[in-house]
Amino acid sequence: MITKDNLLICIFSYNQDKELSMLLSSMKEFASGYDCIVYDDGSTNSNTISILKNSSELFKEQFLLPKEKKTSSRGRLHQNIQSAYEYALEKGYQYLFLVQDDMQFVRPLDRSILNEYSTYFDADEKIIQVDPRFLRRLGSIKINNELHAYSFEDDDDRGSYADVGILDIKKLNNLNWKFEASERKNKVKAHNIGLKRIFPFTPIFMHLPYPVIYRKGKKKNKFPYPFVKRGHISYKPLSKKEIKEMDGRDLSIVPYARDILTPKGLNLAFLHYKYANEGKIFS
Repeated sequence: MITKDNLLICIFSYNQDKELSMLLSSMKEFASGYDCIVYDDGSTNSNTISILKNSSELFKEQFLLPKEKKTSSRGRLHQNIQSAYEYALEKGYQYLFLVQDDMQFVRPLDRSILNEYSTYFDADEKIIQVDPRFLRRLGSIKINNELHAYSFEDDDDRGSYADVGILDIKKLNNLNWKFEASERKNKVKAHNIGLKRIFPFTPIFMHLPYPVIYRKGKKKNKFPYPFVKRGHISYKPLSKKEIKEMDGRDLSIVPYARDILTPKGLNLAFLHYKYANEGKIFS
């Protein structure tokens, strides 16, 4: 059973000052009271470091890594995930919630949510991750009537692991798990031994649209739509009415982000957000 005492939230940060600020604000509103740590991968943006230092009351510990030349596309992300995994095990947590800095909570991480997510982990020893994101239309989604949840098709290795979501680290530790150097390698490794990732009936957070993107430590500036201002768009929190409607929907209504969440600050980009391929919106 997931509780506030056995769940550790871990944020992975790099140079995303505006997005990070929006994430932390949403956590104060919807995920307060949980133990939280942060790994910053040597941010060169002084605003990012200031935000973290000025938010020290939110964190059990901060791991602010020294600056280095990035040789990997994702920097030290997977080293940091391994470190967070080892830290959580050492401190006696059972669940580790991986959160990226370009995300936002839109509804409370409350007792009912924890109970729902616990049922997934308890249902199958092979389920090692509950990924509480709203979904994107990037591949076939399977409706699991037995679990009252969603997943990728059985032969799709994306259904085994992602760098975002809640991990049952005791299950992983029993398998002598060690994180590999890329998300792709971790997906293949987990898939090959039959591990599973589940999307819950009730998602609670999502990647922000049009984030600032870094690869090998460098900002990717090329974007064919000058009316889109990267790193400035957030979501409106779900209202009580919207939460009630969402929780009362039929399982057949898949919780796609663009169907349910309302972005703020789109301005002239609203048509692009409505009709463009989702790969161009969330990356």
